[in-house]
Amino acid sequence: MHWVVDKVPDQSLLNTANWKFIIPRLYWNYPNDDILLNISMASSPVIRVTSEKIEATINGDMIIDVVDNKEIVPVACISVIVSASGVVDASGNKVYGRVGLDNFSLALKWSKIGNFHMSLIQGVIRVLLNTVCMPYLNSRLGNGLILPVVHGFTLQDVYVLTSAEQLTLCSDVTFNASSMASLL
Repeated sequence: MHWVVDKVPDQSLLNTANWKFIIPRLYWNYPNDDILLNISMASSPVIRVTSEKIEATINGDMIIDVVDNKEIVPVACISVIVSASGVVDASGNKVYGRVGLDNFSLALKWSKIGNFHMSLIQGVIRVLLNTVCMPYLNSRLGNGLILPVVHGFTLQDVYVLTSAEQLTLCSDVTFNASSMASLL
């Protein structure tokens, strides 16, 4: 998975001027330039299913790119580990969910602008996760994922069972003869 963040609710977060007190060399080298956050997965997520919830730990890399005179310049890479948990529900032929942030940590992998205090950056990233990433993910999960159904059949009374290491979708299946007759 790969995601480039170029817009956030508080757009000033994606400008070097807003970071001049947290990462001074970023601002000194690139005064008042826009920032892109280039986020990619470092490995597959680790998922744990329990009877109450589903937990996931995601390892990723966030490359901080600066747009300097219309040229994208990678300036630093931060390793990100995010732990989240959520619940799954079903209705009709869709599966829905919602997720919340449990914890996350940051570590500097490399930098062209020197070392910086990760604890200061962690506060800003927490805001980004809670105001951009989690609402976006919950919006997508709230719309539901359509369960595939063979033509002529429909699902009724779909429900989700979770137990140790297992997620099971249960449903009644009904046959719609009129939709099959239209195919003949």
